[in-house]
Amino acid sequence: MKKILFYVVENPDETMKIYHLFLNIKDLRNNGYDVKVILEGDATKIPAKMSDGSHSLNGLYKDIKPSITAVCRGCAIATNSLDAAEKEGLPIIGDLDNHVSTVRYLNDGYQLVVVG
Repeated sequence: MKKILFYVVENPDETMKIYHLFLNIKDLRNNGYDVKVILEGDATKIPAKMSDGSHSLNGLYKDIKPSITAVCRGCAIATNSLDAAEKEGLPIIGDLDNHVSTVRYLNDGYQLVVVG
């Protein structure tokens, strides 16, 4: 099984970019890939914005939400989105100076893809 780790720093206001990211994550998952997503930087605002049922990407967000393996603690605090990520039940990680380390994923065979 192929393993892909998306390290996302893209601002969720870039709806077209996030749409394509989510679409590809869904496609990869549907085709047997093991996909994980780390939200860093401005991407930590994704849960706050896209968990809203009126957001155009809410359906795709719900589809890919199980792949979100970490939301950066430091960035979620800085972007005032920590509460929303917690409310969504997403893992809040700060194991690298309050950010998310990718080492364990790389050591586990994940291919890193940076988005943003």
